[in-house]
Parts: sequence; C-alpha cells; structure tokens
Amino acid sequence: MTQSQRILIVGGDAHLSCARPALEQRGFAVAIAKDCDTAFETLLGSSFDLVVTDSSRAGNSIEFIKRIRATPQLTAILILIVAEWGTGEPTLALRAGADAYERNEARRFDPSRLVSSIERLLNRQVAAAN
Repeated sequence: MTQSQRILIVGGDAHLSCARPALEQRGFAVAIAKDCDTAFETLLGSSFDLVVTDSSRAGNSIEFIKRIRATPQLTAILILIVAEWGTGEPTLALRAGADAYERNEARRFDPSRLVSSIERLLNRQVAAAN
C-alpha cells in the first residue's frame, strides 16, 4: 500500500464512515461523500483508487456503479459495495461493474472486516500491476 491510495466512502452515515479512522491509521487518504450524485462529482474532480458504497444507504448504488463504468476517465477506479446478502444486490452490483462486495449484516456490521476487504482489493490491484 502506498501513501497515495485514496478512498471515497459514499454515504456519510456512521455505518461506513466508522471505518475511516482505521483506514487513515493504515495510511489511506479517506474522503466522504453524502450520496451517489455528490460522489460522482467528487470522482470527476479528484483522483481516487477505490470507492466504497452501501446499497442500502447511499441512493441507487447500482446506477452509480454503471455511471462510473461508463465514464472513461473513471474506469480504473475499484468499486467495493456493501450489500445485504440474500437480496440479489451483490450479484447486481458485480454485474454492473463492482469489483467486490462486503456483506452487510445490519445488526453486526464489523468495520474491521470492511477494512480487511479494502486492503485485499487494493493489494490485488497492486499485485496485478506488477
């Protein structure tokens, strides 16, 4: 992991943003966007390595993923979606272009598991580039 890796978390609620301190402690630069529209504008205006979005809290995440993948200057950004298992959303997100998903277990959300998923995804990208 390099200092330059930047993460955009979509949906500024405590559910995802609770992982921010752990990510920053590991050297990631983290920004928060309140919703998918704000996030898309942020992505156009700045460089990010990874977007984390929550299908249940950030608006229409599937359309957001499609929009990112349809924008040439954003296609290299990794996308991790937090989605509830059993709803079909993880499958829809992967088909739309998400790179990975993390299960959302509403009563037992574990920020450390999210941080681990983010690190694995970014490390996989670094390994593939080498």
